[in-house]
Amino acid sequence: MNIFYYDIAVGLPLRQSFTYKSKVAIKKGTRVVVPFGKKSIVGIVVKKISNPNSLKGLKEIISIADNHTCFDKSIFNTILWASEYYHHPIGEVFFSFMPTLLRKKNDKIISSLSKASEYKLNAKDKRFKLTKEQNANLSKLNKIEGFIPSLIYGVTGSGKTEIYLQLAEKFIKKNKSILVLVPEINLIPQLVKRFEDRFSGEIGIYHSRQTPNQRLKVWLKSKFGEIKIVIGTRSSVLMPLKNLGAIIIDEEHDHSYKQAEGFKFSGKDLAIKRAQLENIPIFLGSATPSLQTLKLVKEKKYKKFDLLRRVDGKKPPKLIPLDISDSTLLGGIAIQTMGIIEAAINRGEQVLIFINRRGFAPLYECDNCGWVASCSSCESNLVFHKSKNRLICHKCESVYAVNHNCPDCQSTELNTFGTGTERVEEVLKNTFKKVPIIRMDYDSTRLKGSIEAIYEKANESNEAILVGTQMLSKGHDFPKVTLCVILNADSGLLSPEMNGVEKIAQQLIQVSGRAGRNNNLAQVIIQTRYPNDENLKQIKTGNYQLVADQCLKTNKALGIPPYSNVSILRATSPNPQSCIHFLEKVSELLGNKKNISIIGPLPSIPLKIKGNSRNHLIIKSDTKTYLNRVLKFLTNEIQNWPETKKVKWAYDIDPYDMS
Repeated sequence: MNIFYYDIAVGLPLRQSFTYKSKVAIKKGTRVVVPFGKKSIVGIVVKKISNPNSLKGLKEIISIADNHTCFDKSIFNTILWASEYYHHPIGEVFFSFMPTLLRKKNDKIISSLSKASEYKLNAKDKRFKLTKEQNANLSKLNKIEGFIPSLIYGVTGSGKTEIYLQLAEKFIKKNKSILVLVPEINLIPQLVKRFEDRFSGEIGIYHSRQTPNQRLKVWLKSKFGEIKIVIGTRSSVLMPLKNLGAIIIDEEHDHSYKQAEGFKFSGKDLAIKRAQLENIPIFLGSATPSLQTLKLVKEKKYKKFDLLRRVDGKKPPKLIPLDISDSTLLGGIAIQTMGIIEAAINRGEQVLIFINRRGFAPLYECDNCGWVASCSSCESNLVFHKSKNRLICHKCESVYAVNHNCPDCQSTELNTFGTGTERVEEVLKNTFKKVPIIRMDYDSTRLKGSIEAIYEKANESNEAILVGTQMLSKGHDFPKVTLCVILNADSGLLSPEMNGVEKIAQQLIQVSGRAGRNNNLAQVIIQTRYPNDENLKQIKTGNYQLVADQCLKTNKALGIPPYSNVSILRATSPNPQSCIHFLEKVSELLGNKKNISIIGPLPSIPLKIKGNSRNHLIIKSDTKTYLNRVLKFLTNEIQNWPETKKVKWAYDIDPYDMS
């Protein structure tokens, strides 16, 4: 009897696979059930072993879970690449891209469901007549074959979605499938409707708010070719679509493509790697492309296609800085701004107000002694949510009752300070009593169908005021909006972050793009105390390319990303000294390495989350491959240190946030 040996990855934070024996041959990427300690768990076959180092104590695979493999060759290899690039445990990477129900010990889940969906163009769909600019670019895009990353740089309202639809049509006609990635769940309904209007077949949807059954069903339908179009967030990047023709990444600049917790991967980078391995085109769309993408365009590694005119021929809205240095503010809104809003409402128009803070107020403070309500787990300031009458930590989502007496001095003089979406909403409701006030933030869009209800209410109303956070800036289409008001822009303009200018430019230009899609008179009011700020002067031109070119020049001179490569090693522990000692030891280990710069240990912001202190090292190099080699060396060295029993550590590769 033949005996086969396989390395198996399990869904645990372990930086190794485990060797098991089997009486039958098994393909790579197959789910198996294996004994692990006193339990039996699901694992993934990583590779066949010809000659195990030792046969002593090898356990046997209990069963093969399915009739089919979980991952085809290209997805399998993308996962191997991701584990190595992000220096993350291989099992956790595999399990990150499996539906939840596949991670459990269930047999024969992976099997065909029904017949394939048929895709035809809907005769009733309103196909927009392409502009000369769109036609010219689409003709070039349609000729692309094989792996070529293509940036569709289109100003807001230039018709990028129509380009996506026609590209999808080309691949569907060739009996190929297409994957469309969006940065946030709230962008899915509007885009799905556009695709459903165009195609008669089923449009697959995949995101974290679906039930486990819903996600599994879409995953299986994709694997067996029963659906050919999937629209999803970063978790869908390795959706096992059969005969994949192309990948589209909408709003490619958006930081939401980067996973913030656990396995910190970039959905955009994984999509590009997958496209490379499958040798298929990948299209990246944005009105405000990332500096990294624009650098790759300059280096001729990406192709660039410009859509610089709105499809309706209308001019983009004017960006007008409004000096509020001497102004009285009501709920964060200056008196003169309120007059501009009132004038728009009186004309029967819609207004969008942007403030990047949810809740009612970011500070709950004692006037008598200065006590500030903070989270006991994170030490972050608690945000007052008036609608719930609760204090909420926006870092760990812990909820607290509202104090009526100061815990330090027992004073009843407790007040809220600062402005969030709820406060703005309240002020506007009191000012414009007959006008619909629609709030769009994380709190108001959590329930199923809430985002669709917001669209419906906005479309049904003539005059209306929409109040929201950054989700308002992300690709939403509100055709009746003629005025945008941006509150608290200064927090972005004065940000000390390495990519602060890039972020605020993207945010302001994206928000401004929500206005004036059907109106030449659109304008964007930017409340600021620094109207002569040099960055703001550039941003107000509305020419993102101009701003980005200046950012690239500055970053190149300073030797910071995208002209250098940065990784963060973060350590967490209940004992703050353990973190610092661990990172100091790492710093000492790397001290003799050439072409490496180390900054830290530094306190992370916030310093404490869920009772654990956080500190980090910034590790920088001019060469990505060299930095990767150094991190690999570092991983091999420190994973067996005794300090790791007291300290949890993880890398953040290509971080968006340096704090």
